[in-house]
Amino acid sequence: MLSTLCAVLAALLAAAALAGGQIDQLLREEEPVREIAGDLPAQEGFAEAAVEMMVEELTGEDEDALPSGVQEAVSGMASSVLKEDQTLEAWDESLQTSREDLAAELERLFHEGGTGSPEDLVVALDLSPMAAATTEPLRERLEGLLGWLPFFDESSFDALAPEIVVNLDAVAEDGVDPYQWAAGAEASKHWTVMAGGAALLGLLAMVIGVGRGRWAALALGGLLGLGLGLGLWIALSVASPDLTPPQQIPPAAEVLLDHVQARLTDWARPAWWIFTGACSVVVVVGLLGAVLTPSRGPDPAGSSVGHDDLLRV
Repeated sequence: MLSTLCAVLAALLAAAALAGGQIDQLLREEEPVREIAGDLPAQEGFAEAAVEMMVEELTGEDEDALPSGVQEAVSGMASSVLKEDQTLEAWDESLQTSREDLAAELERLFHEGGTGSPEDLVVALDLSPMAAATTEPLRERLEGLLGWLPFFDESSFDALAPEIVVNLDAVAEDGVDPYQWAAGAEASKHWTVMAGGAALLGLLAMVIGVGRGRWAALALGGLLGLGLGLGLWIALSVASPDLTPPQQIPPAAEVLLDHVQARLTDWARPAWWIFTGACSVVVVVGLLGAVLTPSRGPDPAGSSVGHDDLLRV
């Protein structure tokens, strides 16, 4: 019974360690976020939405309100610049800054507590570095044309690099407590401890188990892990959560969420395939061990007594 309990706890901790490890990577490492959303500026829908936001921020008017010739010139220049390496580096800076800010916000919420309102967590995407990189050719051209004039201050061209921050708070649905996300993010820091605990409990289940019970406990733990892995795989594939915000958000943020939803699933799924495959192997090993392990024979003491009686006869 104790070996079975250890095996079950080992399976639960192993699944928690894998989920925690992935959350920890997303919040505290650069590469996963870069892999998921690093190529987003090359997507046509995002480029158009980002250009529209920058034009609106610079002119105070919607892009459609500008003359058609100006629209084409601005859109053509900005769309081409969005695909350059310098802009991609600025986009990566925006991603990493936003990731670090989100991690800091979750940590703050965990330690300070919340009211249970979605407004407790501030989620924002800072597009200012990308706006600066996108408008840099225009600023350099203007500086070359007008910078020689004594009454022109070159710093005035910095206004062409507006600060653009997309508020993503509207993504959170009413009734969702962000403190739960903060608690999960805090727990993800300890995923290595969970993994070590799972390994120790699995080893303990094999040590304290006896006979076929040891292998049956191993098979049960593997079966539980297999169920958890398949459940997470289905959640990430068939029934993945819909990130469509309940409130209106900027088009660029909407394109970002659609892109992240698809790429996040593609990024997270392979690890759960491996986890599911490993649990399947554990189940097979446990079943084979239970079948091949001989059952207990008759009591040696009873056999000895019968043998002595036969000698007396």
